[in-house]
Amino acid sequence: MVDFDKFDDQIDVAEVNKKVKEAKDSGSFDDVPKGLYTCSVEKMELGATKKDGRPMFTLACRIKEGKMKKRMLFMNRVVFGTKNDANMIQSVLSILEKFVPDEQLSFKGYAKLNDTILDIFEDIQGKVEVDVDWDPDAFNSISIKEVYDI
Repeated sequence: MVDFDKFDDQIDVAEVNKKVKEAKDSGSFDDVPKGLYTCSVEKMELGATKKDGRPMFTLACRIKEGKMKKRMLFMNRVVFGTKNDANMIQSVLSILEKFVPDEQLSFKGYAKLNDTILDIFEDIQGKVEVDVDWDPDAFNSISIKEVYDI
């Protein structure tokens, strides 16, 4: 059993409630609405699902301007053991090709896909911004419309 009294002894409840109200009033925890956002690419990797360790592509973008500045947009795509792995892999390749428009990417196995993702992320990190069409209810919640050198 956790002794919560020891935590209460370390805080000023009124001050915490004041900060909670400020956070609520600022809207910093509202969902990011559907729309077009200019973003940096903060994370792009082939990782694993927590539940069963299947390969999963992760893309995380940070909004650079406007009311939602500094908020994060995320997309995860499981690419193995789905009903249609080929479509899942192709959707990832389509995203990657936005960053290397002169290359025709193809799937040569998961290890090579991982290498490709890591190489592209290393090449673009801190060097590009993207215009992202964000729709949290869409299959592709992040759709990259344009890539800009910075």
